[in-house]
Amino acid sequence: MHLFVEKGIQGTPMSAIAKAAGTGMGTIYNYFPTKEELINAIYLHIKTSEILQTLESLDKNSSLKTRFLEFYISIINFYLKYPMGFAFMDQMQNSPIITACTKAQGKHAFVTVFELIEQGQKEGIIKNLEMESIIYFLAGTINTFVRWILNEPKNTRKKKIEAQLQMVWDAVKA
Repeated sequence: MHLFVEKGIQGTPMSAIAKAAGTGMGTIYNYFPTKEELINAIYLHIKTSEILQTLESLDKNSSLKTRFLEFYISIINFYLKYPMGFAFMDQMQNSPIITACTKAQGKHAFVTVFELIEQGQKEGIIKNLEMESIIYFLAGTINTFVRWILNEPKNTRKKKIEAQLQMVWDAVKA
């Protein structure tokens, strides 16, 4: 992942990946027959890790607003904890290398989030907009915010995150 982020896809041959992993090319090709399959596996691993951390942070007994904000902050915190994972996902999110199947698997992992938003819409708490619109809005705000806050002093992050949460909630609440 580090090589892809630092050198780009084209600048990262499988030989460099094998060398960085301390293994032979044959071993890499046993698990990932192509560089594209390796990239898709990394993408899916990050998506899965992101949602697992998010689901762990959600308290099912909390209010819908609290759960929504916990989901949002959990994703931000995941990428603040793993900035290289964020850089990889930011680079790959619109890449044609990520297959439709991989994108579908990554999207499926977020079913709980979709259900939370649908519940909020049914209860009149979240705006009744098309799900895709809300998801892309949230993804865009998360990506832009993380890209910005990674370069901000750590001692200023808490206040900025709180402000971001308020702005996002104000944008989606009914």
